[in-house]
Amino acid sequence: MFRPKGVANRCLRTKVNLTEEQLKGLFWQFDTDGDPRLSKQELNKAFNNLGSSFPAWRTWRALCHADENGDGYINEEEFDYLVKYVVKRGYAIN
Repeated sequence: MFRPKGVANRCLRTKVNLTEEQLKGLFWQFDTDGDPRLSKQELNKAFNNLGSSFPAWRTWRALCHADENGDGYINEEEFDYLVKYVVKRGYAIN
């Protein structure tokens, strides 16, 4: 991989443009147990896949913003809050 002189790996980030449906699909593919909700571990894997520098922290913040009922999961009713949070954090939607 070409790396400009003096630039560390962590500084090289590619902005990914996703539609809202693509973003939803990306998150739902991490629902590994098949219940219609995302756990902390599933969210962490999704943020890691999106290239988050600190996926555990991003997961915690996403739960703070989107987990309306406080059960520690993002369910189908809360999913739009998750998408809005992700967009605010710079994961672009076309």
